[in-house]
Amino acid sequence: MTAICNVTIVGAGTMGHSLAQVFAQAGYNVWLNDVSEEILAKARSLISANLQTFVEMGLLPKGQPASILSRIQTTTKIAEAGANADLVIEAIIEDQAAKKEMFKALDQICPPAAILASNTSYMDIFKFVETKRPDKVLITHWFAPPHIVPLVEIVRGPATSQETVDTVKALIIAAGKKPIVISKFLPGFIGNRLQSALGNEVLFLLDNGYASAEDIDTATKASFGLRMPILGLVKRMDFTGLDLSQKILSNATYKIPPQQTQSKTIDQLVAQGKLGVKTGSGYYEYGGRSTEEIMKERDIKLIKLREFLKELGEL
Repeated sequence: MTAICNVTIVGAGTMGHSLAQVFAQAGYNVWLNDVSEEILAKARSLISANLQTFVEMGLLPKGQPASILSRIQTTTKIAEAGANADLVIEAIIEDQAAKKEMFKALDQICPPAAILASNTSYMDIFKFVETKRPDKVLITHWFAPPHIVPLVEIVRGPATSQETVDTVKALIIAAGKKPIVISKFLPGFIGNRLQSALGNEVLFLLDNGYASAEDIDTATKASFGLRMPILGLVKRMDFTGLDLSQKILSNATYKIPPQQTQSKTIDQLVAQGKLGVKTGSGYYEYGGRSTEEIMKERDIKLIKLREFLKELGEL
């Protein structure tokens, strides 16, 4: 397998800054690239705050954040970021033209042995990305926030070599994450397909006035959401009993709602400028707190749950 020492993250936004943190924490040298120094400064500030949360929770010694941050170099110059890369993860906007141009540039800039990955959540990059190294191109789909959530979906393309898959899988494990390998492109991969199915039902319930956002979330967290970290979705059927699961499948009174491409409640909220956490309100009101405060509260709860599940041997 190819030795990975230097990791480049292209795009320092919501996912990119967190990816840089993951690899720097794991001891790798990281270049973080974006189009402006302002974005990069914000990314470094967010990483620093994330690391401080880890210190507060006893997951990092007090002296560790400084050494971790020292392993992250930032630049607005893509040529500088990719010059010595062993692995590049592209985390820019979900736009075909932008990704195609970025992979073209990376193919020219990066060493021939470098692996080029995309963090796309739904695009089939293998249909439009053109490089001289198709055997070293794949998707690594991470889940927000990557510095906390363990899963990484590795998606191989038609020409992706087994060596590339093995190298990236080993790297992700070394970084303390949980990789799964999807043998060929599938829109939404696994995690997002499952979330989309739930999301479609949620919007059906909201848009048709069956329940409030609060009641739907209570129903989720106080029932099947509690079981999911322990049983998952497939093992749950074993505990239900496959004979009963068979009968449930034949229940014709439940109809899956048609796939929604628009939501009345989302449209109304967006029209009011209520975009969620980033504006302080959405389906919920967040009490005038800053985005950083809200995110930190979420992160602390996720970290506590993750560490507890690790103790149980479920992660």
